[in-house]
Amino acid sequence: MPSCLLECPFGLNLFLSMSLARLRRLMLHIKLANQMHTIQDLGRFGFASQGVAHAGPMDSIAACWANHLLRNPVTCPMIEIGFGGFVAEFVEDVNFAITGAWGEISLNGYPLAGPGAYPAPAGSELRIGQLDSGLFTYLAVDAGFEVHPILGSVATCQRDLLGGLHQTGASLSSGDALIYQKTKLMAAQLMPRRYLESYSNPLVCEIIFRVTDNFESAAFDQFLHQSYKVSQEQSRMGYRLHGQSIINASSPRYSVPIPLGGVQITPSGQPIVLMRDHQSLGGYPLLGTVTRRSLGQLAQRRSGQQVSFRAVSLDEARVDFVRCQKFFGDFR
Repeated sequence: MPSCLLECPFGLNLFLSMSLARLRRLMLHIKLANQMHTIQDLGRFGFASQGVAHAGPMDSIAACWANHLLRNPVTCPMIEIGFGGFVAEFVEDVNFAITGAWGEISLNGYPLAGPGAYPAPAGSELRIGQLDSGLFTYLAVDAGFEVHPILGSVATCQRDLLGGLHQTGASLSSGDALIYQKTKLMAAQLMPRRYLESYSNPLVCEIIFRVTDNFESAAFDQFLHQSYKVSQEQSRMGYRLHGQSIINASSPRYSVPIPLGGVQITPSGQPIVLMRDHQSLGGYPLLGTVTRRSLGQLAQRRSGQQVSFRAVSLDEARVDFVRCQKFFGDFR
């Protein structure tokens, strides 16, 4: 051990942690990351009554595909990479899958052919640069990353200071090391083309309307017969949309529980769609709830992209949700 490390407690701790990881020889070394790069699983459910957010992946379909391609349980921890700008080294052999938003993505300097599962020999470097389509990319490895769960989930929620690599809600940063299991390398396998999403096209979101006296019937018709644009106010808590103001919106007399995917109408008449880290109570009137599949598709849309809505029944939404659960083995 270098003598200088003995004189620096931080250096000693870093040396010991890195040495332990190398002894296990199973590490993903993060070289470049930003605050939108987080550890996620399918989310933290059952604690909304205590004010705890669901967290989990912004696009749950793309996240499930990352684990599904590796034949992992879809609940395995993965990395959500928002807005590109990610570099990491696979210290030991492992198979990985990458799905969701796409753009300048390469392994050892060679562009990857598309969303799919790939072998990464020891020392391989993965780079995710500028994204051309979508906002959130998902990285999974065989058997998932080893991360300690909090309240039954490893999902990172910066708002609640829960989850993630250090169990504090912090995003990943340069120098972080994630443990994984070394596996036998396999041949590359692309995601079937029929399941690929185009995040550049205008989106039609499915919504289940809520029976309420906060809106007249004309408000529902107005909502369905116009297009909105995604605003620049996008976060893991919610996406604000811009369009013609919804009429006749009156606020409830008190705050009420609000669901994941809920569509609230602000006093200005503009909608907000609640995302994974949304608060559990709200006072804005609730127009309805976007289906889980559509919510992930909306999460991948950038500022300025067009979004419209189509009403579906609760039974229709439930059928699609159950279909996803059966296909992936789990879905939330």
